[in-house]
Amino acid sequence: MKEPHIILQTWPFNCLTCQHVWESVYEAWHADDGRGGQVVTWRYKGTASMPPWIDPSCPSCSSLRVKTLPPGSRPPADAEKDEAPIVPRQRRP
Repeated sequence: MKEPHIILQTWPFNCLTCQHVWESVYEAWHADDGRGGQVVTWRYKGTASMPPWIDPSCPSCSSLRVKTLPPGSRPPADAEKDEAPIVPRQRRP
């Protein structure tokens, strides 16, 4: 069996209750499942965990109304509850 391939991923989160925004770093362990497929397991702070998108809770208010964004994306700084529309910036000459 091959050694697992470990990828560090920074996941951004946005609480829809208190608007707290934070990021957490997870380790995605990619390994051979022994039958020709792949399996991914997750670690957070060195401990086995659920994937980042499964039941996150806000560290500020403990709300479960948390939006998980894909790794590498950034939530808008002025996001309102229930998603503010994204307005493209105007180019200045």
